[in-house]
Amino acid sequence: MKKVFKKLWGSIVAHKIRSGLLILIVFGGGYFVHGKLFPTVEPTKYVFAAVERGDVIVSVTGSGQVSSSDEITIKPKTSGDITWIGIKNGQEVKTGETLFSIDSTDMRKSIADAEVSLEEARLNLEKSTQQAPIDYQKKLRSLENAKEDLSKEYVNTSNAISDAYLKMPAIMTNLENILYGTDIGKSTGQWNVSTYKDLFSREVNRDTVSSFSDVAEKEYKDARALYDAAFAKFKTFTKDSSEADTETFLEETMEMADAVARAAKSEKNLIDTVDDIAEQEKVTLNSYITTAQTNLNANITSMNSTVSALISQKAALKNAKDSVLDIEHDIAILEINNPTGGNPIDLQVQKNNIKKQESDLADLRKKLVDYTVYAPFSGIITTVDVKKDDSVSTGTSLATLITKQKIAKISLNEVDAAKVKLGQKAMLSFDAVDGLSAAGEVIEIDTVGTVSQGVVTYNVKIGLDSSDDGIKSGMSVSASIITDIRQNVVMVPNGAIKTQNNLNYVEIANGVSNATTTSQGVVLQSLPEARAVEVGLSNDSMTEIVSGVTEGEYVVTKTILSTTGTQTTAPSLLQSVGGARATGNTRSTGGIQIPR
Repeated sequence: MKKVFKKLWGSIVAHKIRSGLLILIVFGGGYFVHGKLFPTVEPTKYVFAAVERGDVIVSVTGSGQVSSSDEITIKPKTSGDITWIGIKNGQEVKTGETLFSIDSTDMRKSIADAEVSLEEARLNLEKSTQQAPIDYQKKLRSLENAKEDLSKEYVNTSNAISDAYLKMPAIMTNLENILYGTDIGKSTGQWNVSTYKDLFSREVNRDTVSSFSDVAEKEYKDARALYDAAFAKFKTFTKDSSEADTETFLEETMEMADAVARAAKSEKNLIDTVDDIAEQEKVTLNSYITTAQTNLNANITSMNSTVSALISQKAALKNAKDSVLDIEHDIAILEINNPTGGNPIDLQVQKNNIKKQESDLADLRKKLVDYTVYAPFSGIITTVDVKKDDSVSTGTSLATLITKQKIAKISLNEVDAAKVKLGQKAMLSFDAVDGLSAAGEVIEIDTVGTVSQGVVTYNVKIGLDSSDDGIKSGMSVSASIITDIRQNVVMVPNGAIKTQNNLNYVEIANGVSNATTTSQGVVLQSLPEARAVEVGLSNDSMTEIVSGVTEGEYVVTKTILSTTGTQTTAPSLLQSVGGARATGNTRSTGGIQIPR
């Protein structure tokens, strides 16, 4: 062995470079294999964004050309009967001039009703705001009273248990004497239970009595075992015993009392049977039988009363406990996002309802404007297509206007066209001129689409507000039409919205700020808090949050799970891409089930 080692060392010395490379390869390979088999696990990182306030704008886009035609069809934005016409053929009109009026009686009534409803909602909110802290304090006092009542019921339970055991010794002594006394067989010294069957000459009667005796003995022995164990426990039981011990002992006492009641009934059956057979066989019985019957009747009545009292007390105790629990639940609900009790959930709902009513009223007032038709541009009326009292709809042609105003004609698919309405604002850009843009308004929408290769499109005309000479007829134009907008609302990036069981929620990142924001993610000191939210309008990047979060908080937009050499990125704990929600195994965070 020594020679082999010496020879090996000599070879290493003789080939230093080759041996060094071999050693590096061996150690490097081992390190690589170790790294693959035992990767270093890095902590989960979170990318987050601030909850901010801004405008959520939803739009549809289309392309077309600046129209060479200066003729447009004037159509109403609503339906109804024409009540007034202020133009005639060949008349010159100015931008904003009133052309038609449509009956707005129903709309004005709807506005008046909405105003009354809103005023009532505000008054109810004011009343509820004053009442909320009063109700909260009442609930707290109710809880104190309920706990006091519960304490009293535990005392009543102790008393009911004690009352039961005060009756037990005398009853158990009587039941024992009826079976194991010697009142019937004094001359023989036999127990009564053995003597009863010997009173009769007929075998069938002796067997009957023996059968009833066996049942009575068994019921008594069962009751006796429960009584002895329970009575031993009663000796250590006091009113100061714990609530749990009191409830347990109540159950044991009820079981024992029920067993004693059954034993008394079985012995009563035995004695009654003996009395009946004695009458049949003309046997004169010891007067003890009558005494036993009287005593057993009293025992059964007493035990039935005891069992009934214990059952009633158990029910009273349960009701008292349920009352405390119910009030605690009520208080817990009142304290959701409201630790002082002054702004309960129902009050928050009322506030949200008022905001909705205000928004609805504003929408109604905006729609009222649609019952008056104005000239979108200056020009000359060439035709008037309706007369007073005619019924019209949004597709009805009211008049034709020739104007010098530039008009863009764009094409939209049927899905986007369904979202577009007259009067909606648009922004336009022009391929031919870099940096040139113009604002406009939808002035005409085709009522019938054009089908080409199975695709349905609709032409939309947009009147340009700009008279820039750089905009020429025939120029290619791209338009973005605003179909909906929410201004100055709380909003979050779409990636922050998660969905589980039709419930929308976000994950709140606590203890972070803009200073720690990074696209690479950061390690949080604690797991994000899942919080249910009510979502509103959403566009390609942002979603309105109606309730659930406040401006300045931070929400998780992406979760990064990484190990050495590999990295897996998911849009937070619940994967979500472009509005699609992934599902999987769940874990609970903040009371909401979320996948892991």
